[in-house]
Amino acid sequence: MSITPQMGQQQFPSTSPYQQQGGSGSLEQLNQLGQQQPFQQLLQQMGGQQQTQQHQHSQQEQQIQQLTQSVVQQVQTQALAAGVADAFIDIVQPLPGQPQQIFLRIDHQFRSLANPSPQLHQQIQEAFAFGHQVIGVWDGQSPNVLRSVRIQRF
Repeated sequence: MSITPQMGQQQFPSTSPYQQQGGSGSLEQLNQLGQQQPFQQLLQQMGGQQQTQQHQHSQQEQQIQQLTQSVVQQVQTQALAAGVADAFIDIVQPLPGQPQQIFLRIDHQFRSLANPSPQLHQQIQEAFAFGHQVIGVWDGQSPNVLRSVRIQRF
């Protein structure tokens, strides 16, 4: 005597909202499905993933804010200074392996600008020739190196 269930005798509850009421599902039936245990576990997992993603996102925002504050503090400690040049030395053909440089004498001290463009060479020469102001800008940590040059024409 073997006890084998026959397929026709077992009944399984329908889980599809479309099988009930002639193919049109309702919101209430979907809510009932969401209350079943496998779906509840899936919803909890998805909710946990969203919280984890939100937590990671807030950590990234905090890291970005800390990095921004660090950069701002570094810039603030590098006080910029500027002065008007009263003379210049233009090294057009440097020694092999050396960069092209322009030295501006500002406040009785020569400050260098490495690898200036050919246009800047010409503009500085013309500015001194025509009596225009050549203004050099440097930071407090490296006062002998110019960050930029501005030519003031009258």
